[in-house]
Amino acid sequence: MSNFVLSYDLNGPRPSHKEMDTFLQALVANRGRILETVWWVDYPGTAAQLRDRVKTILGPEDLLLVIEAKSAAWTNLLVNEAAFKAAFLKAA
Repeated sequence: MSNFVLSYDLNGPRPSHKEMDTFLQALVANRGRILETVWWVDYPGTAAQLRDRVKTILGPEDLLLVIEAKSAAWTNLLVNEAAFKAAFLKAA
């Protein structure tokens, strides 16, 4: 598994933010919202594979960025910081 940071802008009528939340929660067990539309995802594939998976719910006007992350520094995140930290320690 690799750590990814996934960020999106929803510019069309669908999906809603609630639909994106549900989609990402069903996608993988280890994940969490970092900021409002930024997620950390522990995914078994590549950045391109994750992008292609998430694109299935997005409309053509929506924006998406997927970045593989090897290390991180943070303060006051929305995600459970213990799980987030453990994922990065595992990757190191």
